[in-house]
Amino acid sequence: MKKAKIIFKDNTPFSLDFDDFYFNSKDGLNESKYIYSESFEFTQNDSFVIAELGFGIGLNFFLTLKRFLKATKRPKKLFYISIEGFYIEKDFLREIYKKLGFYDEFKEYLEEFLKFYPKCKEGYYRFYFKDCFLDLVFGNANILSDLEFKADVWYLDGFSPSKNKEMFDEKLVFNMSRLSNFKAQVCTFSASSFLRKNLENFGFETKKISGFRKREMLRAFFKGYLIKDKEAYFLKVDQKVKNKKVAIVGAGICAALLAYELSLRGFDISIFEKKSSLGLGASGNESGILSSLILKPNVSLGEFSQESFIEASRFYRQILNLSFNGVVEFAHNDLMKQRFISQKDNPLFAIKDNQAFLEDGGVIDPKKIVKELFIKSNAKIYFNHEFLNYEFDNELFSLSFKDAEKKDGFGILIYALGSDTKDFINYDGMNLSKVRGQVTHLKPILDIKYPLSSKGYICPIKNDIQVIGASYDRLDESLSSKNVDDKENIEKVSEFLKDAKKAVVVGSKVGFRSYSSDRFCIVGPAYDEQFYKANYKNLLWTKNKEQKTGKNIPNLYLNFAHGSRAFSTSILAARYICFLINEEPLGFFKRFISDIHPARFLIRKLKKGL
Repeated sequence: MKKAKIIFKDNTPFSLDFDDFYFNSKDGLNESKYIYSESFEFTQNDSFVIAELGFGIGLNFFLTLKRFLKATKRPKKLFYISIEGFYIEKDFLREIYKKLGFYDEFKEYLEEFLKFYPKCKEGYYRFYFKDCFLDLVFGNANILSDLEFKADVWYLDGFSPSKNKEMFDEKLVFNMSRLSNFKAQVCTFSASSFLRKNLENFGFETKKISGFRKREMLRAFFKGYLIKDKEAYFLKVDQKVKNKKVAIVGAGICAALLAYELSLRGFDISIFEKKSSLGLGASGNESGILSSLILKPNVSLGEFSQESFIEASRFYRQILNLSFNGVVEFAHNDLMKQRFISQKDNPLFAIKDNQAFLEDGGVIDPKKIVKELFIKSNAKIYFNHEFLNYEFDNELFSLSFKDAEKKDGFGILIYALGSDTKDFINYDGMNLSKVRGQVTHLKPILDIKYPLSSKGYICPIKNDIQVIGASYDRLDESLSSKNVDDKENIEKVSEFLKDAKKAVVVGSKVGFRSYSSDRFCIVGPAYDEQFYKANYKNLLWTKNKEQKTGKNIPNLYLNFAHGSRAFSTSILAARYICFLINEEPLGFFKRFISDIHPARFLIRKLKKGL
């Protein structure tokens, strides 16, 4: 990630990277309003999507947010997605606003933004404002090919086309057409013929209008452009939802995050849990660790783990006001040491002497997080409701339970069953494991500020106990704690203890987690297996050709197999399901869909001709 080289000329930020001003040196606010934030009409739909190329200092966003919040006729939710290729340090960003005299006008929103401003690292970062989501994507303009949304309005604000051709070239405009709603409006200060021709080549109708203190500038409107996709089996399939009542089966962290995110979008949430209270399953440990896998760069599992980790950390800080002191990961074998060395320049990991300090991670209170998210979602929770099956009739779900009355009238059903998923899902190629894990509670033995993670992990002292863990057994389904597992857990953390023999066990807890065969979570639509087998049976020979769009079981979604990292990966999972249900940006990079989509196992088999 490049850092922006900025100086001030005429009391205005000037880019040394592009030899150009960030905006008009005389009247920047009114220029931004005229060209961008006040140049279109809001619809009164559930959602409205604005996409921006060139976040800069964020002026267009803050002006748009202020207009949105004051508007009487507006959408219920604003989604604003902005791409920026040059990083500005947090303190300098604040200084820019003060020098420009804008600080007091935008202070409330700017300071909230800066509080959760990410590190200088390419990535996808979501910010939560009232009725508004800001997705700030750090990367060059071509990262558009890795995004998924449908824009109603585009802001093209990446300096002059003569200074920054990449921001306006054919590849980029092609992706704009792929990511546009019909009649999407393009706003730009430019009147460049280079830009105009590229827009017209990819389905945009252009016209020239009066510019701001200049003769003219372009406006464009999207009229449509045919785009083929060779991986259409992973594309979003529009499924109209008339009824906003959602049933979620399961009450762990996956369900809690889904309930919260869906409640922000106006859904009515009901949770069905077979146990008698919260915290009795795998999401109910006394302490846990928020951390990330550290694999070699460009390994998809590692990249997904990092993205999940940093967004989980930012989510919990923004929504639950949590703070994190960090976590220390240890490389305990040669392979891990090589991985640590390969990530030495990654700003998420401060690596030294085979140790990695992740300042954005730390100890978490799983039970408290789950409880608070359910409270914030206003979800209705039904305990002692062991799910049996469902019926779908007239676009509504009816749910049956063991020893409890049937519940009906739901427009959407989501399985967040955790380790019980194996009893309800039986797709070809989807091999699920139910893994028993036991954590051990010790009498306080090691006074530490950070969780330590190696062969096992040890958390800081809390409520006069110290949690260590965890065992891992695919074959044992015993609910009772075992002394042998406690001994194994102590052995795994013995490198941190002066004398492991002095460890005193005061309790244990057993939980079960669901794992997939490729270690990724399984999230997305419940696909129609017979349709997939019939329509993609020739993928061995046609995998590089255009494919027909997939077919799903209407309004049924899956969210499980998060293993031991559900408190991080469930964030992106919730975004994905919200994207599938609503008209909104995906919320992470598109390339990860093929890693987590439920149909991936079948598609891989079909590509091999199996």
